[in-house]
Amino acid sequence: MIIQCDFDGTITTNNISVLLREKFALGEWRKIESDYLCGRLTVEESNQRQYALIKEPRQNLVTFARDSAELRTGFLEFVDYCLATDIRFVIVSSGLDFYIEAVLSKIGAPHLELHCARTHFSQNGITVSYTDPDGRLVTEGFKKKYLDWLKCQDNYVTYIGDGLSDLEAARAADRVFAINHLHRLLSTDSISHYTFSSFHDILRQIRRR
Repeated sequence: MIIQCDFDGTITTNNISVLLREKFALGEWRKIESDYLCGRLTVEESNQRQYALIKEPRQNLVTFARDSAELRTGFLEFVDYCLATDIRFVIVSSGLDFYIEAVLSKIGAPHLELHCARTHFSQNGITVSYTDPDGRLVTEGFKKKYLDWLKCQDNYVTYIGDGLSDLEAARAADRVFAINHLHRLLSTDSISHYTFSSFHDILRQIRRR
């Protein structure tokens, strides 16, 4: 079994990406976010446009992210269980490398497999890029492309997520753990899934398989 897991709002209980934009973005980032939520932009396009509005030095953003992150209960124990039982645990996030890597380092888990947006900092803002498993640039379907890639390596993939950007991949997974917006979206579509509040909840279900 392989587990594909989101980061913001899933591994963390808060959304660090949103906190960064609220604190540092210059301009109408909320309008761009609204366009994404209404389906006028993909999450990849939205993040590219929103992060171009942040001119803050990288280290200031890293420090803010490390200080702001709230880890979901049971995460490290869950990761230890996956390592001990040869379950491949893969973080696939539409979030950005600089803050996800900083948080994983802070909690003592820099070794985890991570696929996310890559960033370049300049005076003109943060340039964000997404690539698929073959290294090709993509502007939509980032998480689903990784779900498809993982399913080619194992015929059973469990998905863990919390938001709209997780929906397409969650629909294609073999088992889904969902919280918050993703839970509501899946419920509306009558798609079977488990809910959770901590990684202890997920672990109990994983052990029952």
